Amino acid sequence: MPLSQLELLYDKDFSKLTLLNRKFKINEKKVIICAPRQSGTTSILYKHIQNYEKNSFLYIDFHDFRIDKDNIKQYLNNFIKKNHITLLVIDNFDFSFKLPPCEEIIVTTDNTKQNLKNFTKKFLYPLDFEEFIAFAKKNSNIEHMFNLFANEGTYPKVTYSNEQDKIKIIQDIIFKILQNKKELKIFSLFCIFQSSKISLYKIFQIAKEQIKISKDLFYEMAENFKNRQLIIYLEKYNSPNTTKKIYLIDYTLKNALTYQKDFIKRFENIVFLELYKKRGDIYFSDNVDFYIPKENLAILSIPFLPENLLKNKILKRKKHFKKLNIKKVEIISLGNEAKFEDDNIKYEIIPFWNWANSLS
Repeated sequence: MPLSQLELLYDKDFSKLTLLNRKFKINEKKVIICAPRQSGTTSILYKHIQNYEKNSFLYIDFHDFRIDKDNIKQYLNNFIKKNHITLLVIDNFDFSFKLPPCEEIIVTTDNTKQNLKNFTKKFLYPLDFEEFIAFAKKNSNIEHMFNLFANEGTYPKVTYSNEQDKIKIIQDIIFKILQNKKELKIFSLFCIFQSSKISLYKIFQIAKEQIKISKDLFYEMAENFKNRQLIIYLEKYNSPNTTKKIYLIDYTLKNALTYQKDFIKRFENIVFLELYKKRGDIYFSDNVDFYIPKENLAILSIPFLPENLLKNKILKRKKHFKKLNIKKVEIISLGNEAKFEDDNIKYEIIPFWNWANSLS
């Protein structure tokens, strides 16, 4: 790698970039940021770098085609010493060489399996509902903002774009992430089963009927989708070895890659992602969409039922709630709002927009 290329990277000025704030903060000295592609990682890095004096940092993006990655190792250590660089940032790092000594180092990857000794691992995801509102910059009522959120999804690039055909933008994003037509076809099959309980073997059986693929290659792709968090598997409570539920890192991917539509499933995926990004330690059970044991909390995704039918449906599950020692049930809806108590269990029906903005 010619030294002049490092000099050009070193001379890059981030101070004049206008960047929106995200909730994600970097406070540690040595950090790996694990993020699905197109989560807004690069903008967060730029925003963080703006806190540093010019010539105190070096930013390198390994997805920049112009970078000669094979020779970075040869020049990087001496360059950092020579220029007294205190912050090294490598976006989309490939972990192919040992990082040089530096006071602060931030690397990013879309692979959750990657680790570095003495580095803090932090996870970044696409926008949550509160961030979406800030990015969308529309003076609309909250119900309309939810409609936009449900249809545009959570990728910052899509939300920030003024283009009308946002489905095309989402397609372009996923086409850049997936490597070939076969991988894209398999991922599209996973999208069909959004918010559904289904085994990998069952999906493989369906895939075999449509394309030529070996079992080993199918499972390798499925593992890759999971490691890169394109797909998130949700375990059944106290049953780690049983069939899991499938959720997508962005709930609009199903509509972008298939013609199959199911708003109930999409809404469940929307609710799941808000929980996943903010709470963790989530499970499902036979009669509960989402269960958080440490809070004795059940969360149900029921967008449309009238309040009286909703109450009847919920109370029929009381025996199951008691079995799980659930103290509170939150029912996420699209407009209904009520509170009641029955047999020492508190129930609250909450519009999604109020619920999402109340999560810690």
